[in-house]
Amino acid sequence: MYAKKRLLSFAMMIFFIFTQFLIVGAETPIGFNGFNDIEGHWAHSLIELNAKRGRIAGYEDGSFRPSQSVTRAEFVTMANKFFGKSGGEEFGCSFTDVNEDDWFFADVATAEKARYISGYPDGTFRPKALITREEAAVILCRLINFDPILNADKIKFTDSESISPWALGYVNRLAYDNMIKGYPDNTFMPKNPVTRAEAVVLLNNARVSLMEPPI
Repeated sequence: MYAKKRLLSFAMMIFFIFTQFLIVGAETPIGFNGFNDIEGHWAHSLIELNAKRGRIAGYEDGSFRPSQSVTRAEFVTMANKFFGKSGGEEFGCSFTDVNEDDWFFADVATAEKARYISGYPDGTFRPKALITREEAAVILCRLINFDPILNADKIKFTDSESISPWALGYVNRLAYDNMIKGYPDNTFMPKNPVTRAEAVVLLNNARVSLMEPPI
């Protein structure tokens, strides 16, 4: 009887350890030991948090390269991971410069199917072009179904006049909800490329916003 109880207790312990491993494994990718180039970086905590949750990855040399600019294809790929979107490749892609053998085909197709990207009037997506801050603002609003705010007076950036008309309402909305911020001199620099660190923070903020009702 005693032996049976010990066997049962041992079995329960193994089951508990195994289930805990599955829970941790769902949050922390096996082999993640941190990045070697984000210590002291302003986005350090969010970069590490989202890496542990499998939403972003670094490079083979152990770096994350937080200041490196992000292409449009890379940003869409990150967005899909943050929001768990996939499967669009089954429906194909209409952009003339995105082919089935491109590494980003599935993610661009998924983003197009989800209708948070639309491309350019000439039918291209320009996947290798660096994504700008105003382009990222439009994508984020569409991802979380936030309507643009057309009242330009809400924007307090000193260079708000340089924001493209098609992006103005979206930048305004994210600024109003404190999801996107400007620089210390109160400029927004809409044409500046988004860095990898900025992309993580923007996408993380967008995810958090879904936990609260939109204004």
